[in-house]
Amino acid sequence: MYLEEVKKAGGRGGNLSGHGSIIKPDAMLPNEIIRYVVEDGDVREGAELQWKAMVEDMYLKQQQQKQGEGLGKFKNCLAVCHIRDYNGLTRLAVSLGLLVSELSEEPAWKGKVISSGHLPDQLMLHSIQGDDLKSKCEFMMRKCSRNLVSFVHKRKVLDFILEVAVKENLKAEQMVKKVFVFADYGGYVGGTSWKTRYEAKRREFKEKGYGDAVPHILVWNISDQNMPCIEQHHPGVTLLRGVSDNLVKSFLDNYGEIGPHHLMEAAIADKAYQALTVVD
Repeated sequence: MYLEEVKKAGGRGGNLSGHGSIIKPDAMLPNEIIRYVVEDGDVREGAELQWKAMVEDMYLKQQQQKQGEGLGKFKNCLAVCHIRDYNGLTRLAVSLGLLVSELSEEPAWKGKVISSGHLPDQLMLHSIQGDDLKSKCEFMMRKCSRNLVSFVHKRKVLDFILEVAVKENLKAEQMVKKVFVFADYGGYVGGTSWKTRYEAKRREFKEKGYGDAVPHILVWNISDQNMPCIEQHHPGVTLLRGVSDNLVKSFLDNYGEIGPHHLMEAAIADKAYQALTVVD
C-alpha cells in the first residue's frame, strides 16, 4: 500500500521530498488522506506526511503563479464548512476547508474557518486548533457539523466577513477575496431579490472603506447526487452542485477557479471516456 511505503520511508529517514521522493504530492485527494488519518491508525503517520507534502507542493505552485490572478489562488481565501454528520461528506468538507485555511497567506484569515453558531443565522470564525492533522480534523468535525434546520445564507456570510474586517481594522487589500461554502444544501439565489441585496452590500463595503473588495462566494452543495452543474449568472455568487473525484481534483488544480469548462473536463476525464475517438 502506498501510505505504508510512505510511512516506512519516513521512519528510516528516506527521501520524502524533492527529486526521487517516495511521496507523490498529488497521489491522493485531501478527503482520501483525511480518511486514513481519522480511521486507520496503522498508516496515520504516512497520511500525515502525505498531507504535508500536498500542502507544500500546492503552496510552492501558488507562489509561482503570476501576479494578478487573485481569484485563481487560495492565498487570500476562507472556507465555510456547514454539513450534517455524513462520514464521506464530512471528510470532504473538512479536508477542503482545512486545506484552504493552510494555504491562505493573509494573517487575518490563515488557519481559520467559519461555521454556524448555536443561534439561528449566527456565524463563528474559529482558529483551527490541534497539534497534528488528526486533532485538527477532529476540531473541524466538531465545529462544522450542523443541525437539521440551520443554514448559512450568502448575505450573512458577507455581513459577517465585513464585521470581522471592521473589528480587526483590516485594510482593503487584506479583505478575503473568495469564500468557499462547503455545504449539503443548494444555496438558492433569488434573481431580482439577490441582485438588489448584493448591490446594497457592495455599497456597504464601500462605505466601510473597502471599495469594490466584496468577496466572491462559491456555494458547493457536495451532497447532490446528480451530475455536477454550475450557475454563474448571479452577481458575486457561483453555485456548484454535485461532486466527483475528478471535480475535486479540478478544483484543487485550478485553485478554486471553477467554470463550465472545468466541469466538462472533469466529466470526460473518467477512464470510461479515454478510449473514445473524436471523428471530424
